[in-house]
Amino acid sequence: MIGYSFGKFRFVPQTRSLRLGDEPLRLGRRALDVLRILVERAGSVVTVDELLTLAWSDNVVEAANLRIQIMGLRKLLARGEQPSDAIETVPNGYRFSIPVTRLSDEADEADEADEAPSSSERPSNNLPELLATTLGRAEVIARLAHSLTEDRLVTIAGPGGVGKTTVAIAVGRKCLPRFSDGVWFIDFASLADPALVVSALASVFGIGVLSNEPMAGLLSHLRGKKMLLVLDTCEHVVDSVTGLVESLLSQLPRLHILTTSREVLRATGESAHHLPPLSHPVSTEGLTEADLLSYPAVALFVQRARANLGRFELNDGDAAIVATICGRLDGMPLAIEFAAARVGELGLREIVARLDDRFSVLTQSPQTAVPRHRTLAATLEWSYDLLPPEEQTMLKQLSVFRREFTADAAVAVADPQWPRSATLTYLSNLFAKSLVTVDVSAEVPVYRLLDTPRAFASKALTNDELHEASRRHAMWVVALLQAGEADFESANYSHLIERHRNLIDDLRGAMDWAFSESGDRDLGLRLVGRSILLCYTLCLFGEFAQRLKVLFEHIPETATTDPITLSRLWALYGHAMWQTGESIDDVTSAFRTASEVARSGGALDLQLYALYGLHLAFSYNGDYAESMSAVQECVSIAQAPSSPLVALTHRRMSAHALQSMGDLAGSRAIAEGVLMDAKELTGHGHACGTQVASTVDIRPILARTLWLQGHPKQAWECAHECVGLARTDEQVASLLNAISVGVLPIAFWTGNMAAAREFADALLVSSLEHSVLLTYRFARTYLAVLDGTFDASQEPLGGAYLADLIATMDEGAATESALVRASVGYERWCTSELLRVRAARLLAQGDGQYDVQAEALLRRSLDVARRQKALAWELRTATTLAKHWQRGNRRTEGAELLSTVYERFTEGFDTRDLTRAATILAGV
Repeated sequence: MIGYSFGKFRFVPQTRSLRLGDEPLRLGRRALDVLRILVERAGSVVTVDELLTLAWSDNVVEAANLRIQIMGLRKLLARGEQPSDAIETVPNGYRFSIPVTRLSDEADEADEADEAPSSSERPSNNLPELLATTLGRAEVIARLAHSLTEDRLVTIAGPGGVGKTTVAIAVGRKCLPRFSDGVWFIDFASLADPALVVSALASVFGIGVLSNEPMAGLLSHLRGKKMLLVLDTCEHVVDSVTGLVESLLSQLPRLHILTTSREVLRATGESAHHLPPLSHPVSTEGLTEADLLSYPAVALFVQRARANLGRFELNDGDAAIVATICGRLDGMPLAIEFAAARVGELGLREIVARLDDRFSVLTQSPQTAVPRHRTLAATLEWSYDLLPPEEQTMLKQLSVFRREFTADAAVAVADPQWPRSATLTYLSNLFAKSLVTVDVSAEVPVYRLLDTPRAFASKALTNDELHEASRRHAMWVVALLQAGEADFESANYSHLIERHRNLIDDLRGAMDWAFSESGDRDLGLRLVGRSILLCYTLCLFGEFAQRLKVLFEHIPETATTDPITLSRLWALYGHAMWQTGESIDDVTSAFRTASEVARSGGALDLQLYALYGLHLAFSYNGDYAESMSAVQECVSIAQAPSSPLVALTHRRMSAHALQSMGDLAGSRAIAEGVLMDAKELTGHGHACGTQVASTVDIRPILARTLWLQGHPKQAWECAHECVGLARTDEQVASLLNAISVGVLPIAFWTGNMAAAREFADALLVSSLEHSVLLTYRFARTYLAVLDGTFDASQEPLGGAYLADLIATMDEGAATESALVRASVGYERWCTSELLRVRAARLLAQGDGQYDVQAEALLRRSLDVARRQKALAWELRTATTLAKHWQRGNRRTEGAELLSTVYERFTEGFDTRDLTRAATILAGV
């Protein structure tokens, strides 16, 4: 392999590997291609047309794209102490102007062998790439890193623009080797609601929060981990962050936290460090250019000027002017960047003159000092006033974004009358003037307004400008949500989650604006209605349940005439309420409304989605007949010409409902057909936003049916495989379903208590981490059954279906209401077993007065089991009868009955029920 060395960098194009010393650097594909072309032709001019053709061979792009990549590469090279004119701007092109050494194959291989540990060995982290230099910060970075060895809570305090975030990221990188579970960064800048602080932190780890226990999932995920959290921009949510860090540190002894804020948290155990501005000369008298460049503030100015101009040379006189500018700006890094970005446009002397004019407004006399936060504000206002009107408008429009955005996103919110090329040029110019940052480490460059410029630009918006920019921003969010639904089948699930994590702050901002007095209510309804998939992937049921509750309380059903949107809203409300434990009447009412509205609008897929929710809600509430009715309502929908996934979803529902009603043969036939057909469809076999893959979701149903029919080995293999598939696909909903109603019932039924304990613990942790209240209640109930602490005097919180399940797992866990349900009304999947349990309780009284009644129940149990062909229940009932008859003169009759059932099994002879039966038969 061919490799290159320049300064402290090592670059191997074939493996797309770029390293700064031992540190691997992330660069997007385009940035790497541009770097490769320039390095391979180092010292020679590469024209703009050549770079565009070679680096974007698969696409036609504007020259502004290249300019962004070049400036991003210059900033990256500056991290390796290379001159910022390492990539020199020349007429019609660029030149890589620093010495490049081509590495031999042997040297390259040795270099690769000596690299730092592989990514699998390095602690994981989500630290952003450093987009700003750490000039002059080496000492403070080292001091803060050392402080984190002694103090578990360290705060970097200082005014906006002093470089707190840059220093925090650098400290995090320096500390990585010390924290085996990684260093994790969370930026609170975009968070408008302090109540969402816990949720925002949890989302970094891909987990949610239970609305009634917001800290539980986070604590469960972090418990036992040696980890550093970097909480950035805490000043506007300082009280909530203080409570959060105190709670975390008091319960997680291996956790350390680094925060940045304009004010200290005043939390227990906090070690506060006030970050000073960059040092700069108080006087330039007698100082040479070299002397002045030794000051970090001056060096930063020169570095940024070179990054923008490609070449910027100083003489002693110019160096003194730069020093004056840096002193006038109090050494504030962001203010210095703003000023340096104007060198090519104004020249050094004009910058000094204009800054003096600007600051004179802020002082009453030459002796009056300007506070540092006012220095930055004045510099920002000065920089803004120098912008052409179009760039001023662009900056203001970009302020509606809550976090990073792409060039396409910028085009979406910009003035629609501008050509795309003009919008990209304005964006590129704002980056050149340090008002926008760009990260070229991503596959597609992502832009961001720093907090101070964003706040300034947002305040500069007129009401009309705010309305139009916010409306276009909200429409952009809707478009992304729609695209996510369209891509759901083919998208990698982990990528989909990442896309939704990146979108959630902008979605919240768009919804807040849309439902404000000056917003657009109909657009807000579309935003919420399109959030179903995002709500599921990020497990934000509690947040959306609350939003929709407020929405429906204040906005009548007639607020929108669009039945599609209204149906989506009611369906999402139903699922959110169901997952957060609201009353079954409210849940089913929401799904009913969603179904009726969808039917009136001719939206068959949404009607099926609503009925799917209704089917599940009834099923988990033990209303199996109502669940079957919901499935039967779907027949005409499934038969209509539509996507094959619609029919597949109906068959999935049918298999579930038939099993619940005791039609095991019918359920199994459909389940096996669904499994076969789902594999042939593209993607995962999802339908109608059900968020659970058919290939995974059908397996728990099939596994339970196989066990009930007397195939315990096949049942376990099917359930266990289901868990593996769900984990591989990284689908939370599928995994929780696979464990809670798949592998755990089979583990209990087969008597594999070790596996039951393992999976119940896993279910509890995952449910907490992803804020799914329903499966959390299942997990708590399963663990109570295992521990012998379940209170059978009342129904479990998980509902009647859970009560039926645990009654079949442990006789002592059978509630009276579950036994009553089995004795009256229609036959259910568990009727035979619960009749047997009731009989066993009568027999256990031991005085013989209930023997006739008990035997009648057992014979009825046998009849039901045989009618349903539920061999597993038939075995249990035959075992109970055989044991009972052993005490009388019917020992032989009991043995014959049990033997007849036992001999029909072909597998699973080491499972609990079969070993019990074998023991009785051996005794006879």
